[in-house]
Amino acid sequence: MELTLISKITTSPSLVWVMCAIGFYVINIFLGLFMAFREKTAQSQKIHRLLSYTITFCLVYYLIMNQTHDDNTLLDYLVCFYCITVVPFSKRWDNMIHLLVGTMGLILLPLLVIVRI
Repeated sequence: MELTLISKITTSPSLVWVMCAIGFYVINIFLGLFMAFREKTAQSQKIHRLLSYTITFCLVYYLIMNQTHDDNTLLDYLVCFYCITVVPFSKRWDNMIHLLVGTMGLILLPLLVIVRI
């Protein structure tokens, strides 16, 4: 019997971390949109930074778990490098460019899941 998509993801010890990163990433993008268009407080900036650290932890742990169970590919390293370094570096640029770069990272993360399944 063929496993469903959700059961394939939950049985993989590394893909669970990518799904957690995607969830935190979506929340972080919406919080960033709220900060860009409504109000940018010190508390919202702190939560935005904490969520980005959580995403980084999830992606690093994904790479570690994936290396112990499978082999990481170049795509795994490139997508994680993009999300861990390029997206936080882009916060120095304009808010809209940072949003565009962050959204590209959100588009690339499900690619890791699709390639693994």
